[in-house]
Amino acid sequence: MMRSRMNFDAGSAAKFGIGGLLVLFLCWQHVSATRLGYRVALSRKELQRVKGRVDSLRLEIDQNLSPGALAAEAGRRGLVPAAPDALRVLPGRQSPLSWLTRLLARAPKPLRDALQG
Repeated sequence: MMRSRMNFDAGSAAKFGIGGLLVLFLCWQHVSATRLGYRVALSRKELQRVKGRVDSLRLEIDQNLSPGALAAEAGRRGLVPAAPDALRVLPGRQSPLSWLTRLLARAPKPLRDALQG
């Protein structure tokens, strides 16, 4: 008797069930998108933190490897520049760039002049 008054048959129940599932799916999708958005925001904050750390470490490296800092550290450790008479040139040994000088010597004169001037 109740069914006849409400016009609630199997087709209507199926439509209602599918509509409910669709609403639940859309809610789940929204919650998942929101969670993903929070994770992206946290990842961006972490990226900025790591970039800041990398920048500070690069600055520290540049400061520690500057000529003044290296000279000061060498002085603290008792290192001094070598005297010119303490250097020896080994016979038969070529400089690391000797191949470049030989190549330039073989280059045409206009090219040599352009590279040297």
